[in-house]
Amino acid sequence: MSFFCRGKCNIVANALTRRSPAGIITNCNCVANITLEWAVKTEVPVFIFAGFLDSGKTTALQGTLLKTRRPGEGKAVIICTEEGEEEFKTEALRNIGISIVQVEDEEELTTEYLEDIYGRFEPECVYVEFNSMWNIKTFISDTLPKGWFVANILSIVDASTYDLYLKNMRQTIMTPLSISDVILFNRCSDKFPKSDVRRALKILNGRAEVYFARLDGSIDNTFDDLILEGEDGVLKIDDEMFCPWFVDTVENSERYYGKTVSFTGMVTSGKGLKDGQFYIGRYAAICCPEDAQFIGFVAEYGGEIPEDGDFAEVKAVIVKGEISDNRRVIMLAVKELEKMERPEDIFVYF
Repeated sequence: MSFFCRGKCNIVANALTRRSPAGIITNCNCVANITLEWAVKTEVPVFIFAGFLDSGKTTALQGTLLKTRRPGEGKAVIICTEEGEEEFKTEALRNIGISIVQVEDEEELTTEYLEDIYGRFEPECVYVEFNSMWNIKTFISDTLPKGWFVANILSIVDASTYDLYLKNMRQTIMTPLSISDVILFNRCSDKFPKSDVRRALKILNGRAEVYFARLDGSIDNTFDDLILEGEDGVLKIDDEMFCPWFVDTVENSERYYGKTVSFTGMVTSGKGLKDGQFYIGRYAAICCPEDAQFIGFVAEYGGEIPEDGDFAEVKAVIVKGEISDNRRVIMLAVKELEKMERPEDIFVYF
């Protein structure tokens, strides 16, 4: 283990001693006679498995480790924050260099506690089976020791209880999903609305990979087609359909070019637009109205454009357009526009 002197000698010393979270180990014998500081910057990747009790976190984490790790690959620690029906196979995990620690209260999961874990086990990586009733954002931003970093966040959701949690604990369930790299819905029945859920989550967290597992554990990649034209050939988008339609249009734009759409949206201006161009869309509430974000498209119209914040009903053709910096965008070529009264609830939800 190497240490460096911050005095005039600039020596590098070697010490055989236990690592200290404070990083201060011994004294230098040079004329500066100051403290030698630990010069090793410890980087510890942290893999977080989030989800409500009995969602399948333990099964997923344990199964992954037992299938992918081999004896001698290095030390690792699992931090378990709740006890579910599935128990860890302690001996099997120990054989591949993995130790397990239990944390019962959120207040115990401090920076000092994690530093102590490193001092005891010296893991090369840490896995956290995270209790989703706890504050995952605080854990990531304020609790991890220096040098520790989040390598991946996997959220596991029990599809059979998802709607119940969404209705009663919307912000609690959505917070970890909003920062996850991978989201897995397990125990999906044939009636589970995979397409709607996936499109909604893409608004919440555009970078996440979203998967759905059937009751037998196999992955289901079939999704419903959203293009449902009326008898007049127009896609009529109501408030309930707006969020999934927006995501589907962005992800599958080639299928929508040339289609005529009608909906009610809010008008706003923005940088980089040409004359006759504006944005029209809606504020989509992710967890709650305070977290809402504007989603919509650039529109082009030859008539009078309403003021910022006004609502209008438009009928438009979806085309390949261009704004002032020559950037290509999905555009609405507006054929009809009628100013509307501002609705009582300006938000759309998913």
